[in-house]
Amino acid sequence: MADSQTTVLRLVFGTDTPGKSYAMEFNSPKPNLTDALIRPVMQQFIDGQLISGKNGMLTSIESAGIVTRQVTDVIS
Repeated sequence: MADSQTTVLRLVFGTDTPGKSYAMEFNSPKPNLTDALIRPVMQQFIDGQLISGKNGMLTSIESAGIVTRQVTDVIS
């Protein structure tokens, strides 16, 4: 098997439980995403109360970032 690389958009939210967060990832994000594009979407998740995790509802925007993972095979 060959080496592989994946890229995701990772959104991190604060929750009802102090000190606990909730993260979600989306595969193959567009390369030109900005704060101005991402922040309103994250706010919609919060305002719409669309997700309730084990630590409660989403309450705040903590961070967003593009994460790239590189896997290099050692045994193939």
